[in-house]
Amino acid sequence: MSYEIPRIVSISGRTIQIAHLDLPSQPLTYLLTASSAGDTALTVIDNVGFADTNLILIGELGREQTEIRSVNGAITSGSSMTSTTTVFAHPAGSPIRKLVFNQLKVYGNSTNTSSGATLIATIDIQVNAPHTTYVNAGTEYNYYFVLPYDSINAVTSDSYSDGVAKTTGYNPSNVGSLIKSALDSTKKEKGGVITDEWFMSEINNCLRFVAGKLKHWSTLESFDYVLGQTVRGTFSYTMPTDIDDPNSNKSILGVRVGSGEDLTYIDKRELETKQEGVIKTQVTTQAIATDTTLAIDNSYDFADSGSVDVFVSGTKYTLTYTGVTRSATAGVLTGIPATGTGSITVTIPVDTYVWYGENEGLPLYYTIFDGVLQLEPMPDATYDKLNVYLDYFTSRTLVNSAGDTVETARYDMVKHWLCFKLHSLDNASGKLDLQDGDWVMFNSILTDNIRKETTSQKFKMKFRHNGITY
Repeated sequence: MSYEIPRIVSISGRTIQIAHLDLPSQPLTYLLTASSAGDTALTVIDNVGFADTNLILIGELGREQTEIRSVNGAITSGSSMTSTTTVFAHPAGSPIRKLVFNQLKVYGNSTNTSSGATLIATIDIQVNAPHTTYVNAGTEYNYYFVLPYDSINAVTSDSYSDGVAKTTGYNPSNVGSLIKSALDSTKKEKGGVITDEWFMSEINNCLRFVAGKLKHWSTLESFDYVLGQTVRGTFSYTMPTDIDDPNSNKSILGVRVGSGEDLTYIDKRELETKQEGVIKTQVTTQAIATDTTLAIDNSYDFADSGSVDVFVSGTKYTLTYTGVTRSATAGVLTGIPATGTGSITVTIPVDTYVWYGENEGLPLYYTIFDGVLQLEPMPDATYDKLNVYLDYFTSRTLVNSAGDTVETARYDMVKHWLCFKLHSLDNASGKLDLQDGDWVMFNSILTDNIRKETTSQKFKMKFRHNGITY
């Protein structure tokens, strides 16, 4: 969860400033009656959601005398809660929240990776201050990381902060710097709804908005991505995870096999036309040499007897059979000879495709559906061991930590978007002020970027006549 991800705000000499973790919204309750320093029995409005050994925050994050305690006893539904001994007095109405972590482990490393980093210290989160500050009196490192820790239950987070260099802190293009700049410009502070999670959400909203304003941003082009290699019997490839649209060809610049020309796109219906008479299913139970049956998925389209092909490690094997057990999910080809022509002579793994009438040769076409790119025909032995290349438009890379980078062309746009959204929080009605100076600046920069945008790629124009595209 995002509130578990820490963030180093700055490093000045040996002093490391660490931002507070975002607080989970629930469970949350309030003191029903005031408590004194040294109390262990707390009377709250409602104790639902709390349990023994839970860490709890008493008071407002960043305020004096706010403290972290832990539930110290079983919870019975109602208004009572037993905690470890409080240090400060707290007035009625003070919030009590469940915390995930109460300490931070500080690490150092010579390179910007948490792998192999050295633990320097384990420190308490300073919830009564704007940040947690740590002064490293020992060995200095090139990069520093922090990792949240629950000392009561001995639970360590699996989410390190991004590494921050000791001399520079976040560079100007980092999300952490962007957040600080927006807060400084609007003279606002984190707290309430203004959390790291809020900032990440708004930055991503902005990046999606910008990406949607132009179909072909040159900064989103990706060339020579290798989907995989051709192997006889292999016809489909999983689309890259960062492609803008994995279910159509609208994000595709080109597909080619080896050093060949770009393949021609066809839709699924055209593919089915080209594969008329082709039958395929998959093996459901591994078969081994001398087996006389082959368990397959859907067996309804196969003839009562005949032959089928399977491809194992790029080699084609033809099997003959004399009978079929019909099923849509558990078919069986029977009467396969134990030895000789048409027999099973190799281990056939589960999910191996079983074919009848398949098309092999030089791949000329491709189609895309369900996040998969499919070649037609599938490559034969002459065209195996070749790369399948893809040129495409990526989706806008979203951010999820303060160390992520926003490219220079987007930085000022995102900053003005954030300032506009921070200003809008002051509007009790929730209505956005489209006359806001930062919104005007955002749109002006976006318009300039669209006007100046160029790409090295040529896109074919489709002839239209009387509203019909040819």
